Amino acid sequence: MTQPTTRTTFKDYCKRKLGWPVVELNIDDDQVEDCIDDSLQFYQEYHFDATENTFLKHQISGSTLKLAGAPSGDFSNGEIFTGGTSGVQATVHAYHSANTTLRYKDPEVKSGGDGNTFYANTTTTFSTGETITGNTSSATATTHASTATAIGDFDNKYISIAEAIIGVRRIIPFYDNSRSNSMFSSKYQFALAEMHKLGSSIVNYSLAQEHLSLLNEMFTGTPQFRFNRHMDRLFLDISWGADASIDDWIVVEVDKIIDPATYTDVWGDMFLKRYNTALMKQQWGQNLIKFEGLQLPGGVTMNGRQMYDDAKEELDKIGEEMQLRYELPVDHLIG
Repeated sequence: MTQPTTRTTFKDYCKRKLGWPVVELNIDDDQVEDCIDDSLQFYQEYHFDATENTFLKHQISGSTLKLAGAPSGDFSNGEIFTGGTSGVQATVHAYHSANTTLRYKDPEVKSGGDGNTFYANTTTTFSTGETITGNTSSATATTHASTATAIGDFDNKYISIAEAIIGVRRIIPFYDNSRSNSMFSSKYQFALAEMHKLGSSIVNYSLAQEHLSLLNEMFTGTPQFRFNRHMDRLFLDISWGADASIDDWIVVEVDKIIDPATYTDVWGDMFLKRYNTALMKQQWGQNLIKFEGLQLPGGVTMNGRQMYDDAKEELDKIGEEMQLRYELPVDHLIG
């Protein structure tokens, strides 16, 4: 038999390892599916072959306000506009007349305090069917009657991450002057001034580059972030607007689960096959425990407890083997 390459052939393989179709398996198909899901989760959580280190790019989106039609007048980029009903005010980023969508940022409302001060707020949004007015251009427009506004990455202060991402290692720095190709960068000017010395040794050049990198690390630093895989959100603790703006691209180094539906070799992984077979065996034993000691015709006595204990011992052994052979070393925190 060839190695399993789909979920169905993987399930049949594990059933054959338990004696099927010669032996009837007392386990429901839904229970088999649950075992496969649990096996995949364990495999993807710990096995170094279950994930890949890769880079993701993401363009920061702005908040959008859908209009019912073309505005009366032209909104100016950077001007503040106000909703006549909601009282929300925001800053125009760009207006697309082709699809009657106004892109904006920094929504604010008057709440708390003396009732006259605007505070940043992404919960209270523009109302449907209300009139908005540009404070500088005096342009007016009516928001869409059903779907008015959507908050973007810039105002949320986070970007959405796919569920397949289980870890974020770092964010590539937004600015890195020591490695810039611009003729006004420190690297370019230093190389231009010191090029005549590179014919003998590059030691001084290398040391100077390390020094520039150190200065960049001290005074600029690396972008700070917070990530929890169950939230599927990457929060960027940066100066929004200064470090990153709408339409800027960010690059994130992540650990991504290898999808078995795309990379079918996953189903033939030796560890995954062993673990799922043992898990199905444990479920089979669990189903038979209620018939413990029941004597069948011919004097055969059912012993589901023994099957359950054997499977549990196998799972414990496989789990220990995972830690010793297949799990990546735990990174140490230094400093």
